[in-house]
Amino acid sequence: MNNIIHLKKGIHRSPSRTIQAHCHYCVQSRSETEVENCTGYLVFATGKPCPFYECRMGKKRASVKVMRRFCLDCMGGSKEAVKECSTNDCLIHSFRFGKNPAFAGKGKSRDEMARIRELRRPLFKGIPGKIERTESR
Repeated sequence: MNNIIHLKKGIHRSPSRTIQAHCHYCVQSRSETEVENCTGYLVFATGKPCPFYECRMGKKRASVKVMRRFCLDCMGGSKEAVKECSTNDCLIHSFRFGKNPAFAGKGKSRDEMARIRELRRPLFKGIPGKIERTESR
């Protein structure tokens, strides 16, 4: 594994790699040992514990929901401010909605899912809520 994390904006990374890159940016070092030795107890900007502390070395699975919480903390808890955020140099920016941008446009559309649910609905309507037992012979 490459020990140097590239901090260039625009390169797609997984949530784990994005958090690691943010940690390298935060400690201002490309050294893994600097990130590992990070105390991370308080983020100076928010005064709260670092939400990425447990994920910084890639041992705990990183959640995009943690990134969403980070953005909400950064913007004072305002969902509208997160939506309108125009910061271009933040590594977390593309994950600010709590969704992985790598999966954008993949899967079924809302209309397709609605049609599938409509097709399934008659199957479930025919099943009674209570199953009556019949006497056995």
